[in-house]
Amino acid sequence: MKRVPPTLIAAALAVLIGMAGLVRGAVPQSAASDGASQTAPIVIGGAYIREPATPNNAAAYFTIFNTSDKPDVLTTVSSGAGAQATLHTEVNGSMTVTTSGLTIPAHSQVTLSPGKGHVMIEKLYGPLRPGQTVNLQLDFSNNGTILVTAPVIAIGAPAPSVGAK
Repeated sequence: MKRVPPTLIAAALAVLIGMAGLVRGAVPQSAASDGASQTAPIVIGGAYIREPATPNNAAAYFTIFNTSDKPDVLTTVSSGAGAQATLHTEVNGSMTVTTSGLTIPAHSQVTLSPGKGHVMIEKLYGPLRPGQTVNLQLDFSNNGTILVTAPVIAIGAPAPSVGAK
């Protein structure tokens, strides 16, 4: 009987784990977009992910609407599509990892858009192609967790509208 090389076993295991994360992170649009409504204190609109230019990282964009009388803070973001997700915002003209969270003032909105901020999904578990969707879990200090489904759009495609969903 021939022995299977340990590197082949490790590679197969990595592929299986990656596929499980991609399947968990890419679900039908209707499955996760019900997490917010027009009457919710925090509403997410216009979410999308641009098709990655490299196989390792993807950027997610969206607008956060705070309809409440109190500011709230987006503290963390996660996704099943990659090993980690970090919030990046523009500070003094350069893109910076935001470790202290993103404050959304009362009765206001904050938009993450190209050049102004994004969620970087790093170490992707598999390719992201236009037509797929990716789940994002947004954790807020006052309003808990909101699940968002972001469609993957082609590199040159126009961004979806930013209307609150």
